[in-house]
Amino acid sequence: MKKIKSQLLKTLFLIALIGSIFTSNTLAQGVEITPFYGFHFAGKVSGYNGDLNIRDAGMYGLMLDINVQKGMQVELYYSRTDTRADFVEYRGLTYKLTDVSVNYFQLGFLRTVKKMKNTEMYGIFSLGASLFSPSGQPYGVYDFEDEQIYFEDWWLFAMTVGGGAKIWLSERVGLRLEGRLMMPITWAGGGFMVGSGGGGFYLGGGSAILQASLTAGLMVRLGK
Repeated sequence: MKKIKSQLLKTLFLIALIGSIFTSNTLAQGVEITPFYGFHFAGKVSGYNGDLNIRDAGMYGLMLDINVQKGMQVELYYSRTDTRADFVEYRGLTYKLTDVSVNYFQLGFLRTVKKMKNTEMYGIFSLGASLFSPSGQPYGVYDFEDEQIYFEDWWLFAMTVGGGAKIWLSERVGLRLEGRLMMPITWAGGGFMVGSGGGGFYLGGGSAILQASLTAGLMVRLGK
């Protein structure tokens, strides 16, 4: 059931991306569609007895950017990485666990910071979710002393930050080169403090796993 729900959510997100392209208001503002491919530095999670390693692998996805004002765009972003997960003990043993897909669903803002003829330099910031979805099928032989291993989907709040360059080959077609730091948030907290000098509210969060990507995409501009 969880697998079905995950696939349904991903399908609905992609349908929303594609459907929003064809609205008249969106086309009037101007839209850039960028399918992309690249490399995902997937990172690791450190534990008490060892590290959960997610292997670096190729990634692919789609970016949809809508003009909101000069030099500013709203972006919908989806990426997927099909890779594997290992558990590496500090004493040196490696246990092959399962195939896993790493998915990012993001809403962000892209800001053009410099233009040079047919090239635009930009920065990007986004918020959304990440989904780590194991297949549940081991890809290697391992021994956990007869312990039962369960694989479950792992949804996390996530954010990304990065930048890159758009190189326009014509008025409608161009190349997009980009690097991103990708941060699933694995812990968060907050509180309220009151003292003789006043009071205050605070929030905090952090990530036990940091990921990054380098991608290249083919841009197609629709509308004005």
